[in-house]
Amino acid sequence: MKPFSTYQYLEGTEMTERDKLELTSKFWNKGKWDNFVLPLLPKDPTGMGFVDMGCNAGLFLKLAEDYGFSRVIGVDSDETAVKRGVEWREKNGGKYEIHLANMENADLPIVDYTVFSNSHYYYTVNDFLDYLDKLIYRSIYVIVITTEKRHLNRCWASADLPDIRSYFKVWTEAGFINELPLEGDPSPRRLWTLMFKSPYVESVPIDSLDSSNHVQDQFYEEIDKGVPYQKTRYYRILKPYRKHWSEERLNTWTEERIRVFKDVKANGLKTPIIVDKDKRILDGNHRYSLMKYLGYKNIYVRIV
Repeated sequence: MKPFSTYQYLEGTEMTERDKLELTSKFWNKGKWDNFVLPLLPKDPTGMGFVDMGCNAGLFLKLAEDYGFSRVIGVDSDETAVKRGVEWREKNGGKYEIHLANMENADLPIVDYTVFSNSHYYYTVNDFLDYLDKLIYRSIYVIVITTEKRHLNRCWASADLPDIRSYFKVWTEAGFINELPLEGDPSPRRLWTLMFKSPYVESVPIDSLDSSNHVQDQFYEEIDKGVPYQKTRYYRILKPYRKHWSEERLNTWTEERIRVFKDVKANGLKTPIIVDKDKRILDGNHRYSLMKYLGYKNIYVRIV
């Protein structure tokens, strides 16, 4: 079996005899992207995030970035594959991220699409379900490419379509790609794709939200300019309003707002803004303000 570290053929690298067969196949490399991922993606992914969970050396990451996704992230636990992917990214001038991590430990921002390309069944069913419990608040859509039954051991996540649908039973099935004919293909394999939509997260125009709290306006701009937080407009307003707080508590509160600002600035939004059906913000005014300041046109929300 081809080792995971050389699972994908990367343009400009040495080609094996197996690569020669898979390169023109509908079921491997770019053929798999074109036939089992691309048909389920939006026509214009500008401003959207994309995660490939089990990205190997990053072929899908480059294809997603070339397609137009604004932020592209890959996660893989194979150190050799990730090293290979980073080297290839430097050669092709990509801006996508590759993280060396196990799926269950990956601390990722909210994105529009997460892809498991023949990768989910390499995790125990417990780890996979635990991760889906997190992912339901971190990804609007999840795309799962699967194949024929992989494991006899029931401890591993199943590749079977009915079982995958049961894992996602609280999600909405939003797309399906049936298997393609095998005849005439140089490297045939049976593949299917399912796409599911989270019932909790969606992306809306940031200007569509109604925020009644503007106390923190200008705060993030002042912090970026190097103004000590004790001298910011926000702190001066907050201090008399929270007069029953100790100075230590007030400082801790403000420092936490700065920590969240720096984290979102570097890594993206990790918790959706909670809004009501009229798009009034119920929780997340600070994150809303900092996202506006950072120039985001859309924001991830949970409508309750």
